[in-house]
Amino acid sequence: MTKNDTKYLHAAARTQALENQMISQQELLKAIEAAGAVEAFKSLSGKEMFRDFSLKEYEKAFEQELRRTYRLVENITGQSGVTKVFRYPADGHNLKVYVKAKAAGGSFQSLYKETGTFSVEQMEAEMASGRFDHVPERLGRAALEASDRLAKTRDSQIVDIVIDKAVLSLTRKTAEEIGNPLLMEYVALKIDLINIETAVRLMRMKKDAYEVKRIFAEGGTIAPSDISEGFSAGYEGIARLVDKVGKTRRLGKSVSALKQGQPLTVFEQQLDGCFKDLFDKARVIPFGIEPVIAFLYRKEREIKAVRLVLVSKIYGLAKDQIAERVRYIYAD
Repeated sequence: MTKNDTKYLHAAARTQALENQMISQQELLKAIEAAGAVEAFKSLSGKEMFRDFSLKEYEKAFEQELRRTYRLVENITGQSGVTKVFRYPADGHNLKVYVKAKAAGGSFQSLYKETGTFSVEQMEAEMASGRFDHVPERLGRAALEASDRLAKTRDSQIVDIVIDKAVLSLTRKTAEEIGNPLLMEYVALKIDLINIETAVRLMRMKKDAYEVKRIFAEGGTIAPSDISEGFSAGYEGIARLVDKVGKTRRLGKSVSALKQGQPLTVFEQQLDGCFKDLFDKARVIPFGIEPVIAFLYRKEREIKAVRLVLVSKIYGLAKDQIAERVRYIYAD
């Protein structure tokens, strides 16, 4: 065992202990059985995540929990690159809100997230000046391009496409700079699955091949041109893409269901399982930063599941429907 082998030993042990304190699937199923949203929240309110928060403030609780998690990981690993991979989507979200709000001549401050790599104030100032210090230049330039194209086309979807591609590109670059195999595999898989999911969505929208040519992101294991080819071939092409990325076991049946007219959710619900399979590998790695990376994924999964339960209870969804969706998140 070398010194490098034990570099993240403390960090891995710390995050494993925190993982054991997460809200479990069983606790969520108990909350689902509660009479209503208030009772469901009460059943979970003993958790650290919800301390000093009410049901109406659950999103603030999630934001605080993520910020606290990112700070902890950065402190115990001595690096911020790993957390950035998980934080860039929040940056992209904020840039989309900014661009669309500016075009609409309004303010959507309540829609901003606080879990990105730069503050809203920094973003607004640097977007106005066109000079980027805190905002990664790749994202800032993409947002400016999106703003210009939105003004010309009035198509808000173009904002999402341009900024999402920039986020994925920067995420890939950061993962490559860190050089951890698990992290790079995660980012590549994420890009592949987003591209495939996008292809399915576009098929459902009856878009033609010319329209989608420049939409798919680079950086996955499948080239954008191959994604476009799969899109053009219909569901048989999507099935081939799923097989190429090695996820037929998880996604194969859902592609068949889509072909038969089932809703897109039958496909989306299986995506979490693909990432679970990947991060389960980290459990057998005794040293290295892999357990910490897996902890970040599981923290996001925890919050996704809890949000699903609370929102579903607020809107009065049937208990069995909520339970089924939670099981998909945990990829049973």
